[in-house]
Amino acid sequence: MKAKYISPILTSLNADETVNYEHMHKFYDQLIEAGINGVLTGGSAGEFYAFSYDEIKELILDAIKYGKGRWEVIAGTGRMVKAETIKLSNEVLAAGADAVIIVGPYYSACNQEDAFAYYDEILSAINGPVYLYNYGDRTGFDVSAETLLRLREKHDNLVGVKDTHPVLRHTQRYIQFLKPKFPDFKIYTGYDNNCIPSVISGGDGCIGALSNIDPQMCANVIKSLDAEDLSALKELQRKIDAYFAFYEVHVPFNPVMKWALKELGGPMEETCRTPIQVLTDAEKEKLAPVADALWRNKK
Repeated sequence: MKAKYISPILTSLNADETVNYEHMHKFYDQLIEAGINGVLTGGSAGEFYAFSYDEIKELILDAIKYGKGRWEVIAGTGRMVKAETIKLSNEVLAAGADAVIIVGPYYSACNQEDAFAYYDEILSAINGPVYLYNYGDRTGFDVSAETLLRLREKHDNLVGVKDTHPVLRHTQRYIQFLKPKFPDFKIYTGYDNNCIPSVISGGDGCIGALSNIDPQMCANVIKSLDAEDLSALKELQRKIDAYFAFYEVHVPFNPVMKWALKELGGPMEETCRTPIQVLTDAEKEKLAPVADALWRNKK
């Protein structure tokens, strides 16, 4: 089983909410050295929605420049304005991004024909590989397997999907609809706890946020899948399941991940872009048993 674990990297921010690029460079190195296969810059974990066009472009271009082709860089280029999505996508692809990933327009809660028309137009205008980012909890609509297949049948540059859907069966439907006709189409789950079962079902891996705080664990998932090591996979799945308490304390999860990474000594500040606030002491207390079990008592 050949699969990948790609990290949707957190964005380290100074107290004034500007990007700490020194931290970001250290963080890229840390993730890749641990065995992560690539990085998604400008995704949900990176708080793309709180950055201006110029800010997110700068963040992505820095990732490309610093990476120098040493790892796969997927750029999050979805914007609320269609023309900005197209322009940003073509700019970063021309600069060397391996692909772009585009979340649908949020707030409007599109139906399937709306979603098809939107992606149909931008795929026609983008000069390079595109991943569709399906995240219904944030956009207010779900891209169905039928719609995804229609888009792939029309556009060769639609190379894959990140399915951030908590129900494994949803990702399995993508696999069952797309893979028979387009076996090279990449189907990544956005939920770390669905990585192992989705790959067993025929998927291609995960673009999951836990890779920010435990990249070695995530790299071991890929190694164990490749080796078909069931004993190791059982242990890794249970560890991932334990980490998922992180998603139950604060929504969105960004401040939890930043707090954990900083406590672990990683190159990260707890600051998030407004309106998201850092964790309260009470929230950190709720997380204490998880931290104790996963790393504090193992130092």
